[in-house]
Amino acid sequence: MYGEIEENKYEGMVRLRDITDDFYVLDEKNYAIIDQRKKKNFQLGDEVQIRVKKVDLDKWQIDFAFLS
Repeated sequence: MYGEIEENKYEGMVRLRDITDDFYVLDEKNYAIIDQRKKKNFQLGDEVQIRVKKVDLDKWQIDFAFLS
């Protein structure tokens, strides 16, 4: 899942394997990830809470951690 910080428009990735509260699967047709137990989902454009997990200045990459 990709995220963006609205204040500065920085973009980065939240790795699905790092979201540990449940098992999510990708629904490519609907541009969503779906929680298999609780049946909650996140679709393109949904607002979520993230924090910066790692920054690689050599590769110009930002990894985020999912908070909600």
